[in-house]
Amino acid sequence: MIFQNKTLILASTLAFLVCSSKNLIIYNEEILVALSFLCFVFFSFSSFQESVKETFESRQAIIQQELEQMALLKRENVEKLKKAYEQSFALVQSLEALKLASMKELSAAQNQRVEAFEACIQRKSIQKLNQILTLEKQFTLSLHTKITQSFTQSILNYFYKNKSSLIPQLFDQACAQLKK
Repeated sequence: MIFQNKTLILASTLAFLVCSSKNLIIYNEEILVALSFLCFVFFSFSSFQESVKETFESRQAIIQQELEQMALLKRENVEKLKKAYEQSFALVQSLEALKLASMKELSAAQNQRVEAFEACIQRKSIQKLNQILTLEKQFTLSLHTKITQSFTQSILNYFYKNKSSLIPQLFDQACAQLKK
């Protein structure tokens, strides 16, 4: 690998020597550490380039596989969520239909209860009216009987008291009726 880039190495070496001879590069601790680091990086890059590349490629493949698995899991989760949403939506619709049906049933039951209550009230009212009419008839009959008895008693009492004056009058009236 080093020999492939000979021109680059030769140009870098010449530039370093020229900079050193012109005192552009001053050799102190920082420059020596920086040069050592650059040499280390260059040596590592040239020596371990294939192994680092393979490591990065294998890591890339692992990350790619993990991303694909994650995308697959996300897709499965989205499908599950979609199914759950569709089920919950269907459940909501069925609950709405059940609500409407139960409201209709409750309304019909309420109407039946009202009609039954009205029929019961009407039947009881008719029974009470019949009882009142029966009592009225009994009361009227007993009232007529008492009035008749009282009237008869009062007429009889009147006849007993005025017997002497009424007998000739009644006799005259009876004769007049016979003449007609």
